[in-house]
Amino acid sequence: MIRSLILCAATLAALATPATAAEVCGLDPNGDNYLAVREGPGSRFPELTRLGPSTYVDIIDVNASSTWFRVVADGEPTGWVSARYVCQ
Repeated sequence: MIRSLILCAATLAALATPATAAEVCGLDPNGDNYLAVREGPGSRFPELTRLGPSTYVDIIDVNASSTWFRVVADGEPTGWVSARYVCQ
């Protein structure tokens, strides 16, 4: 019973956290021109997918140093991106 209540409370807390709308920006069109979405907050984590310029994302979490955002983009896996390339 207590375990179910804890799980329910954690789920409600996660749902209550508002997402912040943002956009992929600042990519170098002469470079690779994509933003890697990674499994964790750092370039050492495996790449899940790639986002192009001007892709809209929702920021759902931020790492402790605020240098990586966990984002979700329509139809793409949830993952971490460098905050340097996200405009809010």
